[in-house]
Amino acid sequence: MSSLMPILDTGLARTAEQLPPDTRPVLALRPSSYGCCRYEIVTARYMPDYRPLAPWRDLSGDDLADSGSDQVLAWAHADAILLPGSEL
Repeated sequence: MSSLMPILDTGLARTAEQLPPDTRPVLALRPSSYGCCRYEIVTARYMPDYRPLAPWRDLSGDDLADSGSDQVLAWAHADAILLPGSEL
């Protein structure tokens, strides 16, 4: 987890401590399946009511596992990062 500290200090919430409260899109940090990097950031939605056994979905509704790891380590609301100062 120490290799994650520079990333987690940017304001991302750790999934072990907090999950998204709604289904708004988030930027999700997950382990990368590529050899060139350890982690990758994907746009995802947390949807436990839709698929309780696989709640992390991409924006089309597919399981994150379809495109790599479905293990999300940390997240931040996408609007908070992409549009600073915006509020929904």
